[in-house]
Amino acid sequence: MRFIATAGLVACAASTVAAHTPSSSSSSDLDPSVWQKLSAASHRPSFMRRYARNRPVKRQSGWNPPSELTTPLKEVWDHCLETYSDGNLYGFKNYGWDQIMATNGTISMCVRWDSTSSVTAAQRTTIATVLNVQYQKWFQWLYGYDNFPFSNVAVNVVGWAVRDNNLLEGDTSGIDVYTGTDDAGVPQCAPACGRYFNQDGDYSGCPSGADRHYDQSLWLTDGLSGGFGGDWGQQVGKEYFLEALSSENIHILLHEMGHTFGLDDYWTPTGVTNFIMLAGSSTEITEFDGWMMRNWWYELSRNRGWQSSSRSGSSSPSTTTSPVPAATSSAPHFSGEKSSEDTKFSTTTTNPATATASSASQQSTPLVSTSTAPVSSETATQAAPVVTSAAPATTSWIPQQGSPFGGSCRGRQGRRRRA
Repeated sequence: MRFIATAGLVACAASTVAAHTPSSSSSSDLDPSVWQKLSAASHRPSFMRRYARNRPVKRQSGWNPPSELTTPLKEVWDHCLETYSDGNLYGFKNYGWDQIMATNGTISMCVRWDSTSSVTAAQRTTIATVLNVQYQKWFQWLYGYDNFPFSNVAVNVVGWAVRDNNLLEGDTSGIDVYTGTDDAGVPQCAPACGRYFNQDGDYSGCPSGADRHYDQSLWLTDGLSGGFGGDWGQQVGKEYFLEALSSENIHILLHEMGHTFGLDDYWTPTGVTNFIMLAGSSTEITEFDGWMMRNWWYELSRNRGWQSSSRSGSSSPSTTTSPVPAATSSAPHFSGEKSSEDTKFSTTTTNPATATASSASQQSTPLVSTSTAPVSSETATQAAPVVTSAAPATTSWIPQQGSPFGGSCRGRQGRRRRA
């Protein structure tokens, strides 16, 4: 491995920070008691599941949810319109939706290994595979739906951040390795390579090149109960995540992934009591969750001009899509909280290389597997390492509270975020 030392900190003004920070998970996400009742079911191996419910079974277009979900879906969407970014939901430009449209249907992730324990090459390969599998559980609701332009959104791991490169056991020739930390001493992937810090798409400062940038971080933290999620990615407990690797549904991660795509921590929609975005009430993505995801695509794709063609014969949701507002510098107010720390990001060191989980098999229609997680046959591949001699640019950033969307399963307002 070859490591490049980093140059000093570059402080960002608070006004710039606000533009990069949507709100994250709610406080319930960090309350162990909320998730405890689901722990036994969530850790049950997939082969023990007799069937999986609430899977989309055919292509659909337009806005045609089951009649019993129409009212609660309207309540949730109205709540988002009213509360995100002080009523300017469309002004925020870094939802997970914006990310996959910018990358033409891929998500590149960097793992922040917030632990002093070592991680094997086999574990790293499994983590990359599992991330893709879990994200497919959300995307299966979009494949073939209402002009969603991708038949497969491939999720790849392109880097790891660790306190010491010796924590990475086995062959590391195929992964980018970052050994710098933020001001709290937490391993951090190079800000110069991260979309959260470069929402204009300029990765010219990324030492490994723009094609090695990361869109989101997966933050695995020793001893964390619950999780966080937002436009920056997801954070869950390391122990919880590793124990759940063989589970069909890693439900806390699924919840936080929902936050990344704008879904709210909504507590009491009419007639719906069990769904993944209601922390602690479901171990799997339900039909209601799937239609909330579709609602976001339906509305945002029209607002952003992402519809490839006009549709006919389908009615719109019972809410009215507001005109495109001017871009706002503050993130949307979304129920969900990001990470647990409010510190600056600082230095980082990198070793160029990439580990990628192979994409799920191409799907032209939603996945309908009834016994195993989607794309369970996926394998992980390693790309040849990229050599660079440039030192990564470093950014110091002070997280702001009260941004638009995301969540920390621990409280609905004043969320903190991390990238």
